[in-house]
Amino acid sequence: MTQLRLRWFVTILGAVLGGCPGSGPGDAGSDAADIDADADAAPDETPEETEDDGTEVEDAPGEEASRLPMGAACTDGAQCEGLFCIDESLDPSFVDGYCSALYCDPGFPGSCFDDGACFDTEIYPTLCAALCETDADCRGPDYVCVGTCIPDDFTAPLARPGLLTGTEAQPAAFVAAADDARMMGHVRVLAGETAWDSPGGPVTIVSRAVGHPDRLQAADYLEAQLTGLGWTVERRPFAEGVNLVAERAGTAPALAPVLVTAHWDSIGTSTPGWNAATDPAPGAVDNASGVAVALEIAAILADPATAAPPRTVRIVLFDAEEVGLLGSAAYVAELETAGETIACVMNADMIGWETPPTAGRFWYAFSDASRAWAALGVEAIDLFAPEARAITTDFGDAGRSDGSSFWDAGRCAVGLSSWPREPTNHTVNDTSAAFEPIFATNARAALAVVAAWAYATADP
Repeated sequence: MTQLRLRWFVTILGAVLGGCPGSGPGDAGSDAADIDADADAAPDETPEETEDDGTEVEDAPGEEASRLPMGAACTDGAQCEGLFCIDESLDPSFVDGYCSALYCDPGFPGSCFDDGACFDTEIYPTLCAALCETDADCRGPDYVCVGTCIPDDFTAPLARPGLLTGTEAQPAAFVAAADDARMMGHVRVLAGETAWDSPGGPVTIVSRAVGHPDRLQAADYLEAQLTGLGWTVERRPFAEGVNLVAERAGTAPALAPVLVTAHWDSIGTSTPGWNAATDPAPGAVDNASGVAVALEIAAILADPATAAPPRTVRIVLFDAEEVGLLGSAAYVAELETAGETIACVMNADMIGWETPPTAGRFWYAFSDASRAWAALGVEAIDLFAPEARAITTDFGDAGRSDGSSFWDAGRCAVGLSSWPREPTNHTVNDTSAAFEPIFATNARAALAVVAAWAYATADP
């Protein structure tokens, strides 16, 4: 997945670079007593202690005044444990201010004290957010719990349309057919952990990165898997790479097709000294996890036990996502040139792990133009994969993956992803060892969405 674009990080970054009166950065590697406690203190910020006779008590050298907990309302950084207050002048989403800390370290839990977790993004700086278990742990209706307390308007509620009852046999069977071992088998081959028994002999995929001379071995593997299931595969080259497009006709071809997408390329730029032309880029979570889901959908639809859906299902595996969403942009341009109508896109990117700020959750992103189809999909998750816990959000807050190319063109798409990223992301350590049990849950959520759409005989 490419860079995340969360509003609060962009606005706070500007404040940090430009200076923010009354607020200062926290220090990830120090105790609260070592953070610049005096530089940001304002006169009369807290009541002075007094003796019984009314005389003022002087603080002992190095003694700190009491500070507000993570996520508390604030007007000035000196009030907060982390010495940083995200106030409404920085981002109006943070109603009544929000105590936080800057420059935290996701690998060091203490950098956000005992009541916070570090959000690691590809936009500097990292920030702390208050831990929570339910919305009741957060401050009123302006904040919601996603493992941490975040502003309510970072999420975008989706009213369930009531088009499904939970008794529909086809989506239930579709989700029940998921094979975790089969999906992880694809992940291990694509990440170079297991050799692929190709027609020419065993092949180990070292890298799927743009610029690596052997990267098309991965495309060969994907094409072989799809054709082996009876799908017809077309390679569509563009300037920087090649997309793979496969389609299975529905029983009602007049209905607009459902698209299942994921990017197959990888990258290792967060490993110091990494060279795209020579070094591994296993990309297991990012994004063999999404590709594995697409291949699982292909396998389920190819199974004679699966009832043929009314809608055509098209699988598109994009290249060059990691270098600027180039594959999806090229594909959307083809759609636009052809004037082709599609129902909606389910894009899976980076769904194999969970991190403390959003533990047990995944992001389900959509645009305004996608709202009706997105609502049908999340209703299907509720009914057919109830263990999956989506955080629904509009696309402006959920990052840029290949779904963004469709949104930018006014097309319908939803994106499933895990965030924040693990430290292994975009490194040579993004292997199957980074996967967590939530992968199986997230995969079933993706299957539920696709099944609900593919068996829909009318647009929602």
